[in-house]
Amino acid sequence: MKKNGIVFCFLFLSLIGCKEQKKEQKVEQKAETSVEGKVSVVQNDSLDNLIGKYEYKNTDTPDESLLLIFKKVDIKTIPNFEGYSWQEKNEKGENIDVTLSGIFYGNTDLFGEAREGYKPGFFVGTIQSEPLENNVVKVNINIASSDILEKPIYPPIQSTQEALKSGNKKWEVTELEINRELIFEIKSSNKLVLKSDLGSDDKIFKKIK
Repeated sequence: MKKNGIVFCFLFLSLIGCKEQKKEQKVEQKAETSVEGKVSVVQNDSLDNLIGKYEYKNTDTPDESLLLIFKKVDIKTIPNFEGYSWQEKNEKGENIDVTLSGIFYGNTDLFGEAREGYKPGFFVGTIQSEPLENNVVKVNINIASSDILEKPIYPPIQSTQEALKSGNKKWEVTELEINRELIFEIKSSNKLVLKSDLGSDDKIFKKIK
C-alpha cells in the first residue's frame, strides 16, 4: 500500500508540474508577442505577387513619367520599422519577417497644385507599403524639400546623393516637403491604378519587369 501511495503521489506531482510548465510557456508566448511592439505580421500573398517594376507613362511629357519598384526586404534592415510584414524562409531555412518596400521615382506635379511657368521638381525615395481592404495597397512616401532636384531621375540611381553626384542639381523653385499616402488599387499583378485625391485623373501603372 505504501508503495502504491508513493507512486500515486509521484504521478500527482508530475501532473501539477506539467500544468505549471504549460502556464509558463503561455506567459512566455504572450511576452514575445508584446516584445514585437508595433510590428504586425500578416500572411499576404497578394503583396508578394506585386514584386517588380511598374511604370506610368506620360505620353505628353515623357520626362514626367512615374516609376514604382516593389521589392521584399528583411524588416531588420529598416531602422525603427513599424508596419506590416509576413514570414518567409531565407536561404538558410530560417524564418524571417519580410515586408514590401521599394523605390518611387516621381515629380512634384503629383503632389502640388497647378504650376505656372516653371518645370516640376523630381525625386527618388524609398517607400513602405500597407495592405488595405478591397484589393488596395497604401504606399507611404516621405521626401524632404532638399531632396527635390531639377532633372528627372532614373534607375540605377536610387538616392538623392547619387543623383547629385551624377550632375543633377537641387530644385530651387519652392520649399515643398512631401509626406503623403498614395492609394493604389490592385487591378492585377500587372496593373495598378493610383487613385488621385487632388482632383486629377487616376494614373495607370503597368508592370514592365
